[in-house]
Order: sequence, then structure tokens, then C-alpha cells
Amino acid sequence: MPDRALRGPRRAALPLAIGAAGLALALGVQLVFDPFRTHLPLCLVNHLTGLECPGCGAIRAVHALLAGDLLLALRSNALIIAALPLGGAGLGLWAVRRARGLPTDLMPSPRVLLALVAVAVLFAVLRNLPAFWFLAPISYVGG
Repeated sequence: MPDRALRGPRRAALPLAIGAAGLALALGVQLVFDPFRTHLPLCLVNHLTGLECPGCGAIRAVHALLAGDLLLALRSNALIIAALPLGGAGLGLWAVRRARGLPTDLMPSPRVLLALVAVAVLFAVLRNLPAFWFLAPISYVGG
């Protein structure tokens, strides 16, 4: 049975604050920056090799999602759009477990970690192949 001092809604504040900060940051970027009108070379992998990494197009995907355009968001980076609800569910689970005073091991098991890395690598390889053109992010401004 968890100790009573390690339980309660106040313990859920950390994961909820992290989620709120991430959302606030995304909304702040949404207000001051449009990645579809301005090109900022943020990806070092793309800049040096010309290849699209698993994160290329993530800012455009989140921007499009916050603007309400799910199809454009998926076209920009489907992996990030699929990961957002999973990340939100993870933060919610973390908050509930902390509030109940249960142990909260944030590191996934080695199998889960290996599976996540495999998905990211597979996504990176496929989005750079011509047959999977629809996984590559949309072209940059003026590109």
C-alpha cells in the first residue's frame, strides 16, 4: 500500500505541468512563426546529407494540426502526429500513477525502446525512398 504522504492530486502537478508547457510552447510558436511561409533549416541531418530524418517536418506537422488541418499535418510528418496522442496518454498515465502514489518508472522496457527505435529508423528509411514519396515532408517554401 503506498504511503499516504506520497499520494494526492498535488503529485500529478509535475506531469500535468510538463504537458501544459509543451502545449503552451506549441501554441506560442503557432502565433509567431509560420513554417509554411518561412524556411529555417532546423535539421542538421537534412542540411548535411539531404536525407529526411524521422523528425523532419515535425514543426510543420504540429503547426498544421493546431491550425486544424489533419491531412496537411499527416503529410508533413505522420510519425509525429501518431506519437502525439501516445505521448499525451503517457503523461496522463504518469499523472494518475503519481496521484495514486504508485511507482512511476519513466524509462520504457528495453523491448519497447527497441521497438520505438525500429519504428523511427524504418520511417526514416521509407520516407527517403521514391516509392514512399507520401511519407516525405512537403517541400519547403520556394523549394
